[in-house]
Amino acid sequence: MSNERKMCLIKDLKPFRDEWRLTLKLLHSWKQTTSYGGDTLECVLVDQTGAKIQASCKRSQITRVQRYLRVGEWKVIDTVKITGVGVGQYRPTTQQYKMTIIGDTSITPSDYRNDNHFLNLANYEEIGNGKLKPHFLIDIMGQVTDLGPVAMVQAKGNDTKRVHFRLRDTSGHEVACCLWGKYAEQFESVEEANDESIICLIRFAKISEYRGEKQITNAFDASLVFLNPTMEEAIDFKQKMLNDPLPLGILDQSNEKKIITRVAHDWNEVDVRCISEILQSFEVDSCKIICSIETIDTDWGWFYFGCKRHNLRLTRIGRKSTGKMIQSEKPQFYCEMCRGACSTIEPKFKLHLVVKDDSETCILMLLDTVAKTIIGSKAVELWDGSFDEIEDPEILPQPIRDLVGKSFCFGLAISTDNLNGSETFKVSEVWSGEYIQRIESVSEPVSLIETNSSTLSGGELLAIDHINENSSEDVSTPSNKRKEDECDQMDMTSTSKKLCTNIIKVEKTKTD
Repeated sequence: MSNERKMCLIKDLKPFRDEWRLTLKLLHSWKQTTSYGGDTLECVLVDQTGAKIQASCKRSQITRVQRYLRVGEWKVIDTVKITGVGVGQYRPTTQQYKMTIIGDTSITPSDYRNDNHFLNLANYEEIGNGKLKPHFLIDIMGQVTDLGPVAMVQAKGNDTKRVHFRLRDTSGHEVACCLWGKYAEQFESVEEANDESIICLIRFAKISEYRGEKQITNAFDASLVFLNPTMEEAIDFKQKMLNDPLPLGILDQSNEKKIITRVAHDWNEVDVRCISEILQSFEVDSCKIICSIETIDTDWGWFYFGCKRHNLRLTRIGRKSTGKMIQSEKPQFYCEMCRGACSTIEPKFKLHLVVKDDSETCILMLLDTVAKTIIGSKAVELWDGSFDEIEDPEILPQPIRDLVGKSFCFGLAISTDNLNGSETFKVSEVWSGEYIQRIESVSEPVSLIETNSSTLSGGELLAIDHINENSSEDVSTPSNKRKEDECDQMDMTSTSKKLCTNIIKVEKTKTD
C-alpha cells in the first residue's frame, strides 16, 4: 500500500520512476503565467536535511495544491513526476531535478516539526568575484546603505516602481541592489521613517550585472524581501553590525560576456574539440568530440513510453495506489497532442552516457533515433513488456551494457542550457570505426592525438544525417524557443536537414 512505501529524501530522487514518498515543507510558492504553458504554481520545497527542490503543478491542480500545501507546513507527499530542471536560466535551487505534482499525487499532514527557515546565505566575496553562478537564485542578507528614493520609471512600456540601494555584510563587503514593482514598494515605509539601521533579507534573488558591476535584483515574482526580519539569523546579524562598525567594501568589476550564436552548415565543416573545451564554451554552437563511454547514467532509466503517432512522451494516468499493474489490466497514458488517452504506446530510447576523453568527462543524451543506431535494436525489442515502475535502474539490457568501453565520434549541440551550467549535451549524430580515422586525419584536438586512435571501437556505423531530436520530457517549451529546444520535445526521424550558415551575434541587454 502507499502508506507502507519507504520514505526518501530529495537526494534520492531520480527520474526513472514516479513512486516517491517524502516529508517536505513548503518554503515559498508563486504563480507563473506563460504563453506556452498557461498558469502554473511554482514551489520551493525542503526536506529534513535542508535539501531544496523546485516543484510545479499545472492550472488544473493549483486549487488543490494551495488548499493542502501551505507555506511553513510539513506534509507527506506521495507519487510525483521527476524531470530535469528545464531551460529556464534562473533556478531557485541547485537541485538538478524538478518535481511535478500530478493528479495522482497525494498530500497529507506530517507529524514532523522543524521551524528552521533553511537559509543558505550567499557570500559577498563570491558574488563579487563571479564564483557564484548567476543562473542560481540566492539568499542574501545585509545592512541597507545608500538607499535611494522609490521612483516611478518606464520599463517595457509600463510604469513601475524601482529602488536602488546597497547591502553590506559583517565583513564590510558591499553589493549593489535594484528592486522592482511590489518589492520596491516595501521600501516606501522605511524611506519615510528614515531608519538608518535597516536589515534586508532577499530570498531567491537574482545575480545580474549592470554597468560593469555585480547587482542583486528580484527574479520576477519568485523572490521574497524581508525588511528588519525577526528570525534568529537576522537578529544575530544586526547585533554583529552594531558591535563592529565597518568601512565600505569594494567589489571587483568585470565586463559582461557576449554570446555568439553560430549554427553549423555541414558536419564535415564542424570542428573536433576536447570535452574540456566544450565545458568552457561561451557560444551556442555545434561540434564533434571523440571519446569513450565510461558508464551508463541510470538516474533517468533507459527508455520512456511515447506516443507512436506524435513521438511525444506520455503521462501515465489512473495508476493504482500500490504502483503495480494488475497483469490483466491495460495501463492508460495521456498524450498532450492527442488531448486524451493514447492507445499507440511504444517504448523509446533516452540514454544518458558518461563519456571521457583525456581532458575531461561529461554526459551525453541520446534520443531514440541516434540511440538505435549505436545499439542496433529498437527499444521495444529490449523492453520486458512490463509497465510497472522501475525498481532497480542498474538492471540494463545487454546491448546497452555492451556500449561501455567503446569509442565513438559524437556530433553535439552546445545549447543555452550548457552555457548556463548544464554538463549534459544532446547528440545529433554519431560515427565510429574508419569514419573516425578520416575525421582525425583532417581535424583533431592536439590532446587527443596520442590516445584516441588506439581506443576506437571496431566496426563501421553509418553516419546519421542531422536530426532535430525531439523527445518530449515536458510540453511547456515556449513557442519562440522551440527551434532551439525541440530536441527536448519530440524525436523526429526526418533526415538530411541543412542548417543555415549565418553567424548571428546576440548581445545581452540590461534593464535597471
